[in-house]
Amino acid sequence: MSVKFAMLGILAEKNLHGYELKSSFDEKVGEFWSLNYGQIYSTLDRLEKEDLVTHDRQAQDRRPDKKIYSITGKGRTELEEWLSTPVHKVRALRDEFFIKLVFMDRKDPGPILDLIEKQKAHYLKQMNRLTNRKVSLKKRPEHADSLTAELLMDAGLFHAEADIKWLTLCASKIKATMGENT
Repeated sequence: MSVKFAMLGILAEKNLHGYELKSSFDEKVGEFWSLNYGQIYSTLDRLEKEDLVTHDRQAQDRRPDKKIYSITGKGRTELEEWLSTPVHKVRALRDEFFIKLVFMDRKDPGPILDLIEKQKAHYLKQMNRLTNRKVSLKKRPEHADSLTAELLMDAGLFHAEADIKWLTLCASKIKATMGENT
């Protein structure tokens, strides 16, 4: 997902300054993706150069003026086009754990099997955290983004479950292939 389109999507809902954009981004997808303020402001600069957003200055007492960003007509058109275009690139398998598998010691699979169990426990904790967030979300259905937040929680749960199944398969194949050493 592009930071560019996340910023445009947020600004399509409401004009905001950088700090509010970061807060809105974190509220919407912070569980799955984090941005720092530098990324927010560098993206806003690029969006302005592309004429996709603009800003007005808002005076503040005893502080520098605040830039309030808004989406332009061109930005809204580009966002709508992006929203209606299917994602053609399948999720890349750029997983740090996979790289660890590549370099595992084939003579001693014990450490990688231990790591697989630790990784599965990590995913189970993540699933528990996501489930708890879904439960608390259900208690606040008036929250503006409760449906999209719930859909993201579901995606996270399904991905964690798939990762656990994949790790179980990895352990099974490692044991079958290198069984005499385990």
